[in-house]
Amino acid sequence: MTHFYIVRHGETMFNVKGRIQGWCDSPLTKLGVSQAKELGKKLKNDSFDVCFCSTSERTMDTAQYILENRDVKIISSKQLKEQCFGDFEAEKSVDIFKDGVRFPDGYRFCGGENHSDVIERVTNELKKIASEYPNANVLVVCHGSAIKHIVNALCPGFVDEKPNTAALVPNCSVTRMDCDTELKLIEKPHLFHGQQTLK
Repeated sequence: MTHFYIVRHGETMFNVKGRIQGWCDSPLTKLGVSQAKELGKKLKNDSFDVCFCSTSERTMDTAQYILENRDVKIISSKQLKEQCFGDFEAEKSVDIFKDGVRFPDGYRFCGGENHSDVIERVTNELKKIASEYPNANVLVVCHGSAIKHIVNALCPGFVDEKPNTAALVPNCSVTRMDCDTELKLIEKPHLFHGQQTLK
């Protein structure tokens, strides 16, 4: 059984500006850096065998701040990148998601990825990690939409989402999942943000 600690990156400049941030990137804000460092303190008693993160700067920086002064190998993987939003990349969310309405299937129609594409991509990578690191504690630092889609695929309804919302897990939250090598959940995931258990 692999113990996954799946973390969303800290707050970024695009998060503050309300811009869509998929395969494009923006740096962590001062708050984002603080969030990552604070999470590192909260996880100080958790021993990690390895850390995987996406190749985006915001996740790599978050991983490094979480693991400051720890001898934990960080491995970057393109397969853990955020959902690609195609032509909507870097656009203002309020201009694309008018009245909060989201696109139920995804963004292939504008050159991006559908939700099923993200689920398949991330699932395959997590299965690979689970097979390579059985019985390990694995820190994974990635992205809001990717986490939402993969966890909802494994545990439907975990992230409560309605047609007119685009709910994401919070910045620097931890989704804890125990999985076998086929990524079957041993029990329902747990979402932590700060000291609070959200699920």
